[in-house]
Amino acid sequence: MRILHIWDQAGVASVIAKWQAKSGHKTHVIKNIKHDKMKITFYYRGELVRNKYVFVIKSLLAIRNYDLIHLHDAWFIVPFAKIMYPKKKFVMHYHGSLVRMNPIKKRAQWEKKVDAIIVATPDLLDYQYAKKPTYVPNPIDTDLFKKTKIPNCGYGFTSLKWDQTPETVRDFLKTLPYNFELHIREQTRVIEYSSLPSFLCTYEYFVDYPTYKNKVIKANSCLGLQAMSMGLKVISHDGLIRTELPYEHTPEAAVKNIDKVYDEIIPKTLIKIE
Repeated sequence: MRILHIWDQAGVASVIAKWQAKSGHKTHVIKNIKHDKMKITFYYRGELVRNKYVFVIKSLLAIRNYDLIHLHDAWFIVPFAKIMYPKKKFVMHYHGSLVRMNPIKKRAQWEKKVDAIIVATPDLLDYQYAKKPTYVPNPIDTDLFKKTKIPNCGYGFTSLKWDQTPETVRDFLKTLPYNFELHIREQTRVIEYSSLPSFLCTYEYFVDYPTYKNKVIKANSCLGLQAMSMGLKVISHDGLIRTELPYEHTPEAAVKNIDKVYDEIIPKTLIKIE
């Protein structure tokens, strides 16, 4: 199948596309370079476009060459794409903020036009959608984030998201029986994706406690899952420590689950083999 991924939230599209290509699909990822600060799409050799208007035009033109269009929060493509390509199949893949920040009344206008909806974290299943969503856990590139020797140094690391403050994480840790020195990284400090493994493995712990508007997000972040994949002691929102990446977050599992979604909306007999 020929699959076009538009946008690349946290590199999830690139990881999915990489493993889809391994299983025989023809894949491509396109994103606005302005939003690739960690150089994730760059690392996977996806297409990066400098001008936002050129990005939309290039994306719309590229759609004609693919059987299925996998949108990663890229809702703004839907109105134009469905006019230009009414018979093409579209999947909307939500990664969090777009759903949490927009009520169903606003989202429904583009959700009704896509053929399937995927959500990346279990808490997103609690929201309303114009179509029944399918939960596909975020995959982690296990080629890059390999198991490695983690130092017994007693240092922990966390990354703040959205409106989160250091006190939020420290107050959470006070409720737990762990004792280590916590290093906190603000969102303004960008670490390039290719350097993440060497950075993470200097710590023993990773505190994965994301909140939004003072509400705990009951899901592991991609960074937390990457740390888990490498063998760090990841303290999740439930206070438990995990050092193994669950199978559901492997790219192999993600591609299998996504293929099931694809098969429901685009029968294999309709796919052109080139």
